[in-house]
Amino acid sequence: MVQPMSTPASNQSSRHIHVRPSQKDETDVRSFFDNAVEGMFRKARNGRFILVNPALARIFGYASPGEMLRNFSVDQDKITLDAGRFLDLLTELKNKGEVKNFEMQFRRRDGLLMWVLINARTVYTVKGSIKYYEGTLVDITGRKDAETEQAIIDEQIRQSQRMEAIGIVAGGIASDFSTLIRPIVSSTESALRQSSGNEQVQRDLNTILGAANSAMALIKQFQTISRQGKGEMRPTTLQPLLAEAIGDFRSTLPDHIQFFEEISANNRTVLADAGQIRQVIDNLLENALLSIPAAGRITVRMAEVEFDERTGAFRADLIPGKYLRITVQDSGAGIPEQLLPRIFDPFFTTRSNEDAQGLGLAVAHGIARAHDGGITVLSEEGLGSTFCLYIPFYDQEIDQSLPIAPSPRLGSERILLVSPDEQEIRKWRSLLVPLGYRIEAVSGSVEALRLFLESPDSFDLIISTFAMPQMNGLELARTLLGIHPTTRLVLCADPADPITHEIALSAGVLTLAYKPLNTNKIFQLVQSALEDHQE
Repeated sequence: MVQPMSTPASNQSSRHIHVRPSQKDETDVRSFFDNAVEGMFRKARNGRFILVNPALARIFGYASPGEMLRNFSVDQDKITLDAGRFLDLLTELKNKGEVKNFEMQFRRRDGLLMWVLINARTVYTVKGSIKYYEGTLVDITGRKDAETEQAIIDEQIRQSQRMEAIGIVAGGIASDFSTLIRPIVSSTESALRQSSGNEQVQRDLNTILGAANSAMALIKQFQTISRQGKGEMRPTTLQPLLAEAIGDFRSTLPDHIQFFEEISANNRTVLADAGQIRQVIDNLLENALLSIPAAGRITVRMAEVEFDERTGAFRADLIPGKYLRITVQDSGAGIPEQLLPRIFDPFFTTRSNEDAQGLGLAVAHGIARAHDGGITVLSEEGLGSTFCLYIPFYDQEIDQSLPIAPSPRLGSERILLVSPDEQEIRKWRSLLVPLGYRIEAVSGSVEALRLFLESPDSFDLIISTFAMPQMNGLELARTLLGIHPTTRLVLCADPADPITHEIALSAGVLTLAYKPLNTNKIFQLVQSALEDHQE
């Protein structure tokens, strides 16, 4: 029996026909893979790269795909920064079969950090097990940097607007409270002058006056925060001012604190109130010291910087131009990230002791902004803080041909110094003792009164600071002058202290001098007081 012949159709339906791609198709696919702008990869189930294209090798810092395949397993621990994030990627691939727009940070082979965007899928065998992973990877570092920078600029703008609003509120509070407090001060002073025969009444009135004076000091600080207290702006150079502040600060440093400075000679001129700028520098130095609980270091630098429109916004909302930058860096405890936006708020402080008012940085910020400058802070908990003060250049240079100050007066007079600040006492001693003056120093008004009562005629001059516990300098002056009316007494006050020349002179004080006092001012102050006494 003759069997029928199979037709082509029946042969085609009875077996699978495998069509091999042409050589041209393979070449096209290979060209697409090799020349793709995006990084392309194939990974085995164990995470080892099977296939990478040149773009991926370049992204990770390798010269070729072959070099990456040979070395990536050795470099992987250094390249993969976040093992947990990488595990999330693998888990999502296994559970969902794909990941889309997955952002992750890596470290290139040359050490540079980069952000990448990954899109990948899981390829399965016919039995449903994982065969390998494949996908694309794009370097998005530029975009992420731009987003981060924009976020910082936006935060700076929000912070600037917030501080502007706080300044407006502070100015309103200062104005209203000043109106209320001034009659209390003047009336209490008038009552004191009329109550000389009643010690109890005088003590009560002094208590009222002390509280009122403290309120006036707070008002002045609010005026500074609101930029109402601009001070006396003069063309000046900051290098000598900074050098003097550093010299005073060094003398009080404990042994466990290392101090470094990078201050080169600089005669750039700024338009500033020297006393207020010194106040800011002292505050930043003091904050740095208080932030170091044990051994540590403080570094102070001064440099010239220039900002354009973009970098100005990036640095404390500064207008474009040239600035002097004073940097105070410490290795202390740092500031928690959630607290940084509040660091310049009035009354906000991270210190727990009773003396911490929380106004130092708020006042410093107000002074900087009143000088058309600014303050920035970079800090990380456990890694210390860096504060930068920016003051714009003034377009005129100071005349360097001004006459040199005359030599200080030699003397043998006995001078009583009254100040709770040991650093201040040491400074006055170091300047006056070598000139022949006999110096007695006490830390408070009660000790000064006790020493004075022992021998009221023995002191040729008394120099007292204003801010002291129990009895301030003005109250001490009134008491001493009541005992011995011919006593020569000079008061030294901070710009924020609630005292004016008129109040001091009406109390019988010879001179009111505002801190900080540089070396020449101290010599002039002593010379003027003693020469006037001789006349």
